[in-house]
Order: sequence, then C-alpha cells, then structure tokens
Amino acid sequence: MINQFKKLTLYIVPILLCFLTSQINAGVTGKVSGIVLDSKFSEPVVGATVRVVGTNIVTQTDMDGEYFIINIPSGKYDVSVTSVGFETMVKIEVRVLVDLTTPVDFEVDEKTIDLAKRVEVFADNPVIQKDLTASKVIFTADKLEQLPNIVSVQSVLTNYPGVVIGRDEGLHVRGGRSGQVSYYFDGFSIQDPFVASSGIRIMPNALSELSLTSGGYTAEYGEALSGVVSAVTREGGSDYKGSIKLYEGMTHSYNLYNGDWEGLNRNGNRSASLLFSGPVPYLNERSNNFSFAGEYLHDPGSLPHSGVASYTGTSKFSLQPTSKLRLVSNLTYFKSGGEVYEHRDVNSVSYDFNLDGLPVFEKKAYLIGLSGNYYMNEKMIISARFSQFYTYTKSAPEHLFDSHWSEWAGYSEDSNGVYNGTIQDENYRAIIDYTNPSERVGFTTANDYNPTYRNRESKYNSFHLSVVNQVNKSHQLKAGFEYRSYDIDWDFKQFFNNQPYGEKYDSKPLYFSMFAQDKIEYDFYVINLGIRYDYRNDDISYMNLDESRGPIGYTTANSTSNISPRFGVSFPINEYSVMHFNYGLYYQIPRFTYLYTNLEGNTTGTGFPLLGNPNLKPERTTSYELGLNHLLSEDVRVDITVYQKDIQDLVTTINPGFSTKPTDVITSFQNEAYGSSKGIDVQIERLPGNGLLNASLSYGYMIANGIGSSVYEPYYSYLTSSVDTIAPVSEFPLDYDQRHTLTAVIDFRVPKNYETKLFGVQVPTNWGIGFVGNYGSGLPYTITDSLKNRIGDRNEGRLPSNYTVDMKFIKHFSVNKNRNKMSFFVEVDNLFDKRNIIDVYTNTGRPDYDGQAVSPNLNAGVTQEQVDYFDRLFDKDPSHYSRPRTVRTGLEFNF
Repeated sequence: MINQFKKLTLYIVPILLCFLTSQINAGVTGKVSGIVLDSKFSEPVVGATVRVVGTNIVTQTDMDGEYFIINIPSGKYDVSVTSVGFETMVKIEVRVLVDLTTPVDFEVDEKTIDLAKRVEVFADNPVIQKDLTASKVIFTADKLEQLPNIVSVQSVLTNYPGVVIGRDEGLHVRGGRSGQVSYYFDGFSIQDPFVASSGIRIMPNALSELSLTSGGYTAEYGEALSGVVSAVTREGGSDYKGSIKLYEGMTHSYNLYNGDWEGLNRNGNRSASLLFSGPVPYLNERSNNFSFAGEYLHDPGSLPHSGVASYTGTSKFSLQPTSKLRLVSNLTYFKSGGEVYEHRDVNSVSYDFNLDGLPVFEKKAYLIGLSGNYYMNEKMIISARFSQFYTYTKSAPEHLFDSHWSEWAGYSEDSNGVYNGTIQDENYRAIIDYTNPSERVGFTTANDYNPTYRNRESKYNSFHLSVVNQVNKSHQLKAGFEYRSYDIDWDFKQFFNNQPYGEKYDSKPLYFSMFAQDKIEYDFYVINLGIRYDYRNDDISYMNLDESRGPIGYTTANSTSNISPRFGVSFPINEYSVMHFNYGLYYQIPRFTYLYTNLEGNTTGTGFPLLGNPNLKPERTTSYELGLNHLLSEDVRVDITVYQKDIQDLVTTINPGFSTKPTDVITSFQNEAYGSSKGIDVQIERLPGNGLLNASLSYGYMIANGIGSSVYEPYYSYLTSSVDTIAPVSEFPLDYDQRHTLTAVIDFRVPKNYETKLFGVQVPTNWGIGFVGNYGSGLPYTITDSLKNRIGDRNEGRLPSNYTVDMKFIKHFSVNKNRNKMSFFVEVDNLFDKRNIIDVYTNTGRPDYDGQAVSPNLNAGVTQEQVDYFDRLFDKDPSHYSRPRTVRTGLEFNF
C-alpha cells in the first residue's frame, strides 16, 4: 500500500504543477526514420520492430520496410530492430536533433543457430542534414564539452558567423538590433519582456543541445526578428549518473590609482556545479526519469565594482504513467546579485574614487512548466503546455537598497504631493569642491551617490495546445495555438535636480497566437511550409496629446494583429550536396519600456519629455536565404550561405511635431526607423571521428545599414545637436556593422586506448587540447568635435580590428576500475592578453584621451601636476578595452 502511495504521489505532483501556471512552446524533440532491408537480397523486412532502447518508444516497419518515430527528446540513443527469422541489430549513439529528422537504416542478416546473437554497430550520423531548410548551428553536449570559454551561452554563440557583440555588449545576429533574438529553455520562452533578452541563466554544461537558428524559422516560432536560441537540458536515463565540477580563476584586475591592469592574480573567481540524473525511484518499470543541475558562480570581474554572484538550479521530471501519456515538468530558479561599474556616465560623472556611490543590483527569476504528450497512435500526438515565468530586477544605491525611494533621507513632498526635498542638493556633484583636484576633473567624493532607483517585475502565464500528425512518411502536419497573459510592474525615480523624473505603472497585456505548418519530406526535396497569426492587446490607457493643445485626455491603446508566412525548401543536388532556400516574414512586439514609459503624458520638468506609445506596431523583418552544403571529401564539408534582410517598423524616438509650450521639445516612441542587411557566411569543417585532429574555419561578410542603430539614438543625439537637428532619412552603417569576421576552431584529442610512440616514448592518452580564435574588423562610430557635433558622414570612423584566442586543455583519469572518471582542465580566455579597443572618444578616436583640457586652480593650491594626474585617470576608461586574460583551473568528477 505504501509503495502504491509513493507511486501515486510521484505522478500527481508534476501533474499539479501544470495547473499552477504556464508558457510558450518550442521544439525539444526530433524524428528518426529509415528502412529495414534483408542484407542478403536487399528486400524490405515487413513488420520489423524498431525500438529506442531504454524507452517505451517503439514502432513497426510498413509494407515497404520503412518506419518513422516522432517526438523523441533531443540526445543520444541506441536504436534496435528485431524481426522473426533475423538477427537483432542495434545502432549505437544515434544523435536526435531538435526539429530535424535523423535517418537510421538497417541491413539485417538471417538468424543463425546462435539465437542470442546481437549485432551492434555505431550509427553513422548524417554529415549533411538533408531536411535543414535554414541556417542553424547546433552545439551538442559533446561539442560544448570541448569548446573553451563556454561560461555563458553568449560566449558560445559568438563562434558562429554573423554574430556580433556590439559596443552596447548586446548580441546582434545578421545585422539585427540587440533584443531581436528569442530564447527558449526546454521549449519554454525565458524572455524578459522589458529588455528582450534571456531572463534566466542557462548553464551550458547542463545542456544536451544548444542551437541558434538565424536563417529562418518555422511557423511555430514567433517574437523574434534575428534568431531563435534553443537550449535543451539533458534527460535522465535508466542508470544513475552525474558529475561535480569545481574551478577557480585568475585574471588581470584594473587599478584605479595608476590607470593600468595588474599582473595575473587570483581574485575570487570560482564556480561549483552539480549534475545528477537517473530513473525515478519506485517507477523503474516505465520510462520515468529525472535530471537536476545546480550551479554557484562568483565572478568579481576585472573592473572595480563589477562583481556578480549567481545561483541557478533546474530540475526536469519525465514520467510516463501509461503507454500513451508522457509528462515532463521543469522547475528552474535563478538568483544573482552584484555591482554596477561605469567609469563615466552620460553626464561625464565618475565614481571611481567613490565606488560605494555606484548602484548595486539584484535579479530573480523562476520558470515553472509542464508539458504533456498524449499519443493517439504512432502517427498523431496531442501536446499541451502550461507554464509561468517570473523575472524581478532591482538596482539602487547600496546603502539605500532595502528602501523605497520615497523613504530616502531628504525626500519630502508639499501639501499638493509635489516633491520639495533635498536629495539632489548633496548628490551627483551638486556641490563641487574646486580645491580638490579630483572633483575639479569630474570625480565625485565624500558621501555623494548616484540617486537612481529602478525596480521592475514581470510575470506571464500561458497555455499552449498543438497537434502533430505524421499523415504518412512524407507529410508531417502540425498546428497549435497559445494564450499568454502578462502582469508587469515598473517603478523608476531619478533625483538629478529639484524636479526629479520618475514613472510608475503596471499593466496586464494579453497575447494570442496560432500556427499551422506542413513538413513535406521526399527523397528529392524537403519543404517546410507554414503560416502564423499573432494578436496583442495592451489593455491600458494613456494620455493623448494634441499638437496645439497638449494633453487632451486619456485614451485606450489599440490591439494589433499580424499574419506571417514561412517557407523553406532543401533539395539534394547529388549524394554529396544539398541546397536550401528560405523565406519568412517575422514580427516582434516592442519592449514594454517603449510601450509604457510616461503614460501620464508628463511634459513638465527639465530635459526633453519622452512619452511611451502603447500603439506601437510590432517590428517587422523580411528575410531571404540561399545556401549550399557540400561534402568535399569523406571528412571535409563546406557550407556557403548568402542572405538578405529588410527590416521595417523599427522603434525610434522622434519629435511628433507638437509641444506644450514653445520651449518644450516632446519626444515619443514611433515605428519610424528601418534598415537592411546582407552578407555571406562560409564554413569549412574537418568532420569529427576522422583522426585525432578536428578543425573548422568560418568566415562572414556582412553589410548592416539603417537610419538608427538603437531606439534612443535620436533622443540623445539629434535633439541636442546643432548639426544633426533631425533624424537621418538615408541609410548609413549601423553601430554593429562588422564587415569581416573569422573564427578558427582547432581540437586535438588522444583517445583512451590510442597507442603510438614519439621518439620511442609512449604518447600519453586520454587528453585533449582545443583552441578557438576570433577575428573581427572594426566597428563604426561617428566622428565628432569636442562639442559632440558630427564631422563627416554618420559612422564614418572605424575602430581598430580585434582578435582573441581561447584555449582549453583537459586530461581524463579512470577511477574505480574504469567505472568513474576524473578530469583536470585548464581554460584560458584571451590567451595572449590582447587588449582590444572596443570603444573610443568620438572627438579624438582614442580610448584613453577625451581631448578636454582642465586648468588648475593655483589660488586654491591645486597644481597642474595634480590636475594632470586625475585628468589622465579620468580619460582612461577601462570599459573601452576588451576583458583581459582569464585563467580557470578545475576538476570534474563523473560518476
């Protein structure tokens, strides 16, 4: 009775989780198909049983000896075939990839006298994926283990051509702005709607597969203009296994008092992670398993006041209560806290000698999700997904972090609720001591702090329902819908003067989408054809402004809807070559910050009023791609892709042509920007499994033009300029227009049982070393004079080109009679300690000189030498340089 209760509890708990909340669907499974033939006569074997070993996933071959198995979770599997009168054959380590088909064919022999004989062969996983109809780079767990510098997902994706890290430190894919990439974790969206990036940390070492699709995506994917990142965690198996990984790091820290980096030293950079998976206790009779991953990460950084500590935990339960029902639950929690460093802010104020005046931050996020697949039969599956995703981010001065801005010392209001406090009188260089040479230059001292408070929260629930029907071996139909409800809250206040700026709002927008697609697979072509519908209702009122009268009352935001077609085709030219073409129309909802800023229409106070716009349309991209994947020889593959993107309805900040009084310039968010990008990506790869050395070389050429690199560019540039008084109307190179990128990967591995001698000495075995080198041509910037007025064309200047080389060495040791493995590793980021220049002062073109002379105050006893010392430190901005060399050494124990 107790055992029955335990089993019932283990089933009920994940089922209850699904009714707590919800979220977006994305692919986490793939398909296996093939044919079973009699090896002697090459005749089809009818009715043979094909099974994914260790699971309840099974099917039988048809009259032509063909079979297919859909909805297999990403990972490596053994696939077996059995039939009366034939020997059992097992293909080992078949790789199943998300949304793709893995061909697995069998040629079986007639059964001999030895009835227990079983033939095992390693699977020949396809070197050319014939059903790939768009550019997609896939990093499997094996590949992720070999790459250096995989502390974050972003560092992994930079190894892909067309991916650029801009001066804003954002991820730009094929000429798109940052925030135009959607992130999915085990099929659930983890997008923070305020900043349009991942709201949770993804642990690379916990993944079965990490992919970036940039050339076009099927109709089930929405809310992305440049790419889709999909991370799938590992599934548990029939055996308990896991790993413990520890490392400690060293780097070159920046010294504020001499304006240079110190020698390599331990700075507290460390991490501990745990992976554990296996069958769920008491439920071993079916495919019931779990996996868990946890991580602690502390990175003090190389710059002062830039340390971050984070905790991440994720668990997955896969249960199969019946042969027709499979449930998967995911619970992920993330928390981080740290410091913010900015050498000089937008007003050229520096806190370098007053670091406790800079803000600190805290982030929290969690994902609760459950998916259920009901197998109507071997051809049709009904899938339902529920989830909830929550994010919280707060930043404030450290000594005031636990207080709301209305509780800060010096805050007060008059009888009308108007601020009349004194916070601004003692902060942000309100009082400057010109007898102090550091303050004279631009540094803050004493108890001065940055009086800025930010707090944002978002939570969204969603329900997704879809149906997959493998109508026959050539047609797979999929259709579904999703309903998503948001609950967002924003609180911001900034006390830079006696009229502090602030905004506070909450909203509950709704989102609905549906899609239908058909994957058509024949020997001579594969087509992905689909259509998508998206609907948004912001459910909020905002102050409406008239050109002559100013605010005229509140109005309700309009709803928006869009239809986007998707088409991709791949077709083999011959046995060694496959071409593909992809076309798609993609939409993405603007960030909530652009929709809801200053909804009250407050146009009083200092500065230029900036108004949100809940009636913003979704941003739009039309994408075209043509590619060739060709096998030059049995171990060398080349991939060539050309692409074109037209980007419309981008959000920007412009003056709509009205003001409340002659001296006011009111700016609002509008869909008035546009751009385009085109390029070519070329990759040559020596395929793994063909010797000790594997290598690849990737080159990308790209042109990214437009009339605005970021949303706030006009607000901070054209409205305050005497030269650029209006936004541009013709395209120019965007800030992330990196024309040339080159990535080289070299991996040398000596396997465990490899025997060879060098100069008569046995070469050590079971070790490997890998290098990744990245080169990028210089990013553009606009040359200005000392008053920030443009000289020449926009973005006419170019930063110097940059390069880095990362390295990883690993040595494995067998433990406990080869049942366990211990690994020692050394990872080096920026092996040659190259200080790449990633930003400059636009009036000098230098990273360490702003061209502004500061005179001494001789009457106050301030000498030229004292001023020059602080002026040099003020000019040298360490954030203008790439991160210095970092070394991590550690151990990993696999059990």
